[in-house]
Amino acid sequence: MSARTLLASLLVLAGALGATSGDAATPRQLVVTGTRIHVRDIVPDADAAAGEIDLGPSPAAGGSRLVTRADIVAALDAKQVAAPPALPDAVRVLRGARHLAASDVNSIVQTALGPKALGRGVTLTAVRADRAFDVADGWTRVDVDVPRAPKKAGPFATTGIASFFAGDDVIARLPVRLELAVSAEGATYDTARGAALTLIVRRTLVEVRAAAFAAADADVGDAIPVQLRPSGRVVRARLVSKDEAVALEGGQ
Repeated sequence: MSARTLLASLLVLAGALGATSGDAATPRQLVVTGTRIHVRDIVPDADAAAGEIDLGPSPAAGGSRLVTRADIVAALDAKQVAAPPALPDAVRVLRGARHLAASDVNSIVQTALGPKALGRGVTLTAVRADRAFDVADGWTRVDVDVPRAPKKAGPFATTGIASFFAGDDVIARLPVRLELAVSAEGATYDTARGAALTLIVRRTLVEVRAAAFAAADADVGDAIPVQLRPSGRVVRARLVSKDEAVALEGGQ
């Protein structure tokens, strides 16, 4: 074998060994959908006690986090739980994500707003997401916060915030354009300023009712000033029906 042939063979061998070494040093990747990483995600056959150990938060959508053997052992030791066999040297954890086109967002928001009360005389006419979003996967429900419509009949455009929940954790919040319609009924308050009310004061097992009147326009559910008759004393109360309000503890 010539020196040139020997050198070429050694270079090929070195390249192969280098590639093998690099592959071995590259941690395997794991995609999760939950908001927390647990030992069971990395070691599926871990026993129940070890599998439940929390290794910290999952990365944000599109991000990653390197979890090492030392991280796992430290978390197990902190709970005095034996480590399962064959722990990996390291695992790169990625957060699963879903790409939502604007039409997908519209459909999700419309579904979430279906059972939601927007106020008397207020209806949703359109949802108009203006772009696509990448959202962390694994949500279980979506809630939409909708600004209160003005007391003016006609169309009203606003921006709602769609919150994507995984259990009790919010994993994404998306701004979405909403179009509402306010009817003539929706343009009026449930209770007008000066309307007669019954003020209900509750303290433990005692309930007292007194004549009063609303000191401001309000809808059911609003906290408003209520003036007692005949003393004129003003207290804060929550309107629970058109003609009843419950005093807020400590409010006056």
